[in-house]
Amino acid sequence: MEIQIKQTTDYPYDLLLLADPSREFVDKYLKTSDCFVAVFEQQPVGVAVVQKQSEDMAELMNLAVDESFQRRGIARRLLRYISDEWAVANHLSSLKVCTGTSAPGPLMLYQQEGFDLKVLDRDYFVRNYPEPIWENGIQCRHRLILEKELSI
Repeated sequence: MEIQIKQTTDYPYDLLLLADPSREFVDKYLKTSDCFVAVFEQQPVGVAVVQKQSEDMAELMNLAVDESFQRRGIARRLLRYISDEWAVANHLSSLKVCTGTSAPGPLMLYQQEGFDLKVLDRDYFVRNYPEPIWENGIQCRHRLILEKELSI
């Protein structure tokens, strides 16, 4: 699997909207972010969007893998590419990621990759999204903010 930087407006929205159902939010953060695409046989099968928040910290805004390619290590590979290569090249000391409380898989991945829980933002998704978000039969209400310290 090859990972390449996508520096175009031809973003894989079908993948991006798997992780963030608001096209408006996605369009807003794509303007100031870097987008990485995992490509298999010339097709994008995974995507990660990262945005610098300060001189030494960035936030993972979006991480998604095509449903037919999930559980193959693609999300982990994208996450490691961002933390081990992109963040190092940008001299960052930390990465942040936000996720909902209704999807245990992503939370487990982030913790396995060294992210620690910093904040529970109660009712974030209820306050900020016009339509309810449902995952695994559970309404996504609360946002978890996790951070990973990097060795630069």
